[in-house]
Amino acid sequence: PPRMYNTSSNMSHRPTPPSSSSIPYGSATTSALENQNNDRISSLSSQVSQLKNLTLNINSEVSAQNALLNGMDDDFSGLGGLLGTSVNRIKHMMDRTGGRHMWYMAGFIVLVMTFLYWTMKRKY
Repeated sequence: PPRMYNTSSNMSHRPTPPSSSSIPYGSATTSALENQNNDRISSLSSQVSQLKNLTLNINSEVSAQNALLNGMDDDFSGLGGLLGTSVNRIKHMMDRTGGRHMWYMAGFIVLVMTFLYWTMKRKY
């Protein structure tokens, strides 16, 4: 049988393709096999291209999502500061007025909720 691989020490570990004279097939078969290999190479190339496009799309989507999350983080940080200031003002108001205003606000909320309940019940 003919040697299919070059095993000399100065070559890399990759096999070298056999020469056309060492192939035991006819030229028609060799041509058919080469065409089949070329078709498979084209198919693999197309698949690799699709995978590359997919990974690029994933990368751009991840970058956009990270930018959105960073923006949301900044917004929530600002909101936390605003809420902290509001809570401190409410505490200060409660300490200063003895809670009287809080009772007024709670009573007002109860009245509004009762009115909304009564209005919704009459419609249905």
